[in-house]
Amino acid sequence: MKPTTDDIVEINQILSLWAHLVDNHAWDRFGDVFTEDAHFDSSVFGFAPVTGIAAICHMASQDGHAKARHTTNVYVQEGAGNELVAVSKGLGLLPSGAVASVTYTDRLRRTPEGWRLASRILALQAPSH
Repeated sequence: MKPTTDDIVEINQILSLWAHLVDNHAWDRFGDVFTEDAHFDSSVFGFAPVTGIAAICHMASQDGHAKARHTTNVYVQEGAGNELVAVSKGLGLLPSGAVASVTYTDRLRRTPEGWRLASRILALQAPSH
């Protein structure tokens, strides 16, 4: 499926909303951004991959996550079937005060409620020397 301009705008909204929900501990609103069967892999930060909104909420509420998240550089591209793929950057303020840069690779699925994340995989961007 090729993304339309409306798809790109809505997906940007969903990816930005994710950061706001986590930063505000709005676990009860994760259905606004995830499918019921969503897969989330932040193993790069030591968390086991999880599936389902309840498991994502539990994982996201654990200690060890960034204290603030910022979504940038969203690029939405074709996906299979009723899905689109988005790659974006994220900046996170770590508890130590350091800043981490990640790349999110997302699969989004169109649902009756709109676009939702069906899969999110984080990769850490290590600084080059």
